[in-house]
Amino acid sequence: MKRPLIFFAALLVLLLALPWVGHAGHRHSRTSVHLGFWFGPAAVWGPPPVWVAPPPVVYYPAPPRVCPAPPAVWVERGRGEEDYWYYCENPRGYYPYVRSCPGGWMRVVPDTVPPGR
Repeated sequence: MKRPLIFFAALLVLLLALPWVGHAGHRHSRTSVHLGFWFGPAAVWGPPPVWVAPPPVVYYPAPPRVCPAPPAVWVERGRGEEDYWYYCENPRGYYPYVRSCPGGWMRVVPDTVPPGR
């Protein structure tokens, strides 16, 4: 069993070596194709390969949060200091139309219609 295996291995080595021996250092115009294995870096001639980049990733900002305004709270106020008008006798008029009153201000309960109208 070993003998035929050794024979075929030697025959294969001789058949692979025959094309080199047949040329004997001379070049012929005939082209031939040889098959074999290559171990090492690949030699490449020509333009470099073209790589297509993936489309860019676009990040959109999150939509703004819209929160409804809290409902308005109505607070009923009682009558206080700001519910009076201030009248001056000399010069005659109401605050803020008369800025200073040397005789002192008189508090007046406001009417729905201001006087003089």
